[in-house]
Amino acid sequence: MDDLDHQLLQLLTKDARMPATALAQELRVSRGTVQNRIDRMQHQGVIKRFTVELSAGEKDVQVSAFTLIRLKADDGKATIQSLRRISAILDIHTLSGSFDLVAEVRASSLSNLDQVLDRIRALPEVAETQSHIRLSSSKASGY
Repeated sequence: MDDLDHQLLQLLTKDARMPATALAQELRVSRGTVQNRIDRMQHQGVIKRFTVELSAGEKDVQVSAFTLIRLKADDGKATIQSLRRISAILDIHTLSGSFDLVAEVRASSLSNLDQVLDRIRALPEVAETQSHIRLSSSKASGY
């Protein structure tokens, strides 16, 4: 990946629906160049998906939490695959320290969050969980 790819990714991170022509104008390259680079990055797995970011008002009616997960075994691949099948989980990250994973969970209510946490705790390799409800967010610079 070169500098142009990184600039393109930064623009797409801010607005994934930005038209290729607008991206091309911003980057001062042709529309075809932009489209070819997006296609290549998708094919290479650099871009995995395009997503929707909810407005602050819509986020306020949802409950978001970070769930720390300690596993019984060292290899968490099967657990990560199981977690990916839970639609309320937005992201999963491996960690160093006393917990092995952290999952970002978004649910429509505290009751639904509790159901998702029950599903996580029911996974066979999960030894312990600890959840922290998000109260507010602020955007960091960069991507």
